[in-house]
Amino acid sequence: MTAVEPSTSRSMDDLIEPMGTGAFRAVEPLQVAAMLESQGLSDRIARERYGHDDVFSLAEAAYTHIKTLDRPRPPLAEAPLKRARPLAQMLHGLLYGLPAALLPAASGLVGARWLMPGLVLTTGLGWVIGSGAAHLAYTLVGRGYPRSAGRVLRSGMLLGVLGATAMAGLLALAMGGPLALVALCVTQLAFQIASGMLLFYRRELWLGVIMLPAVIAGIAYIALADRWVGLLAVCVGVVCVAGVVGSALLLTLAQGEPAAAEPPLRRLSRSHLRGLLPALAWATLTALFLLQAEARYVLDRSDIAVAGAGLVLGMGLLEYRAHRFDDDARASVRDVCYPADFTRRGRWLVAKGVLICLAALSALSSLPLVFLYVKGGLTTESVTMAVAHVTVGGAYFVAFLLANQGKVIHLCLAQAAALAVHPTGRLLLPGGGSAQADVLLFAAAALLFLLILLVLMSRGLRDVRQYR
Repeated sequence: MTAVEPSTSRSMDDLIEPMGTGAFRAVEPLQVAAMLESQGLSDRIARERYGHDDVFSLAEAAYTHIKTLDRPRPPLAEAPLKRARPLAQMLHGLLYGLPAALLPAASGLVGARWLMPGLVLTTGLGWVIGSGAAHLAYTLVGRGYPRSAGRVLRSGMLLGVLGATAMAGLLALAMGGPLALVALCVTQLAFQIASGMLLFYRRELWLGVIMLPAVIAGIAYIALADRWVGLLAVCVGVVCVAGVVGSALLLTLAQGEPAAAEPPLRRLSRSHLRGLLPALAWATLTALFLLQAEARYVLDRSDIAVAGAGLVLGMGLLEYRAHRFDDDARASVRDVCYPADFTRRGRWLVAKGVLICLAALSALSSLPLVFLYVKGGLTTESVTMAVAHVTVGGAYFVAFLLANQGKVIHLCLAQAAALAVHPTGRLLLPGGGSAQADVLLFAAAALLFLLILLVLMSRGLRDVRQYR
């Protein structure tokens, strides 16, 4: 039976209006029929009010009418707070690398033979402890416990200094190194953790200003190559690091109201232990993956060791692009009606971010390569190592996005897969001990790491709720 036209008092627009924007997400008439029935519309009402035999006939007409209408735009909500801070975040890598200006002076004082292995070990320790403390502190701040977050950061500093003292002391005893090695390694780790604390509280300017005299002194030693200037540069550096540590500790004490009642830190930490353990595992795996690739070259193949400097300088850029992606993704949610539209736009944003990061890291990595070329030390291995670090940087950008989604366990598994290629592959493959084979394996592991994370991120974009 052919449907008759509904009366003018009961138009299709009147029928569709109560369904809201949900009607525009329907992909077939049966979905419209389900919406109508959920609103209590029966076959009798369809006949009497709209002139159709039943609900399904009415739903087909309504579905046809919906397709002629423009999609309603989502209501404009208050714009979310932007997390990206271009200049400040992009400078993070440079700020973390400020002590590098003192490395020549420190090496001249105690000898690179002892200093470089010690710095590799304490850098890994500081990476793990600093990451774990920052993860727990961010969680506590989010729950409204700023003073407890400060206590966590101070505890991380104490634990790191004690660990660095023990580690550097054992290294000095085992290798017959000077006692100054312990002092320099502890100073390096204290700066690493304290600088992270200043960045936690968004005090990038403080960090740069306090460390400026040390950088100037380090450059002066490089220009003059005088032993006494080197000793002065190291002393100035120790004083500046002490200023950074003191400023960071004062910031942790100034957070929150003095009389604010917060639960005991032990209870708070215990309640977040399940989330802290994966974060510690992720930090350990990333430190192991990156530092072990460079550690074997810090003494006899400096051309390979310095090839990854571009990644250190570009870490702030990766952080900024990750925050920029979150801002753009949240803005996209407000502009689309369908999850599929967001998924397509999100994949474009990921691809755009990866390409920008790879291009920027390539430019930064060219700086040490140009230096090696001028000095006549550019090799195939150093170029391969630089490419590998650029690839790792692209993977870390995607890793930041996945970490913001809470997929830390997935990140650990992906990093473990990369470690299965390098250094495990170096031990299993014939000729894996050569420098060329080693850096090629590292580049292959970095590429595998990036591809796995891209697949995980592409699948994660289907969950739109986390970007609302």
